[in-house]
Amino acid sequence: MAFGKDKGPIEFHIDPDGPNALISERNNTVMMFRKVAWNNRQPRLELRNWVVEENGERPMRGISFANEETVHNLVNVMTGIGYGDTKVVLGNLKERPDFEPALVDAIGMQKVIEAKNTEVEKVADDEYFDPRNMIG
Repeated sequence: MAFGKDKGPIEFHIDPDGPNALISERNNTVMMFRKVAWNNRQPRLELRNWVVEENGERPMRGISFANEETVHNLVNVMTGIGYGDTKVVLGNLKERPDFEPALVDAIGMQKVIEAKNTEVEKVADDEYFDPRNMIG
């Protein structure tokens, strides 16, 4: 239970079946993406800061989304203007059942076939270029 400004207690319920994703954390404050119902209303997806205390979490400022379409639009805008790690985004998308048909629509069947038949040399994250190797 939380308390609103001059309005008394505010009840909230975090949907256990909804997303519960940590976005950021600093000290004892976390930003979470969750589905939350406030004062017995319909639950909504939201981004909210929560203060983590010994006896639980206390809600702070946040943004509730009117509907899931708004969240989809936000993701589309954010990725469209360059936010999100491309490798991570693609890794998340490849698990979706509609990934390959969407990929074919986006880049064409020929490029998908070429990509599947191309061997890509992987470089480990801890490998680096040493110029002494070129000199001998």
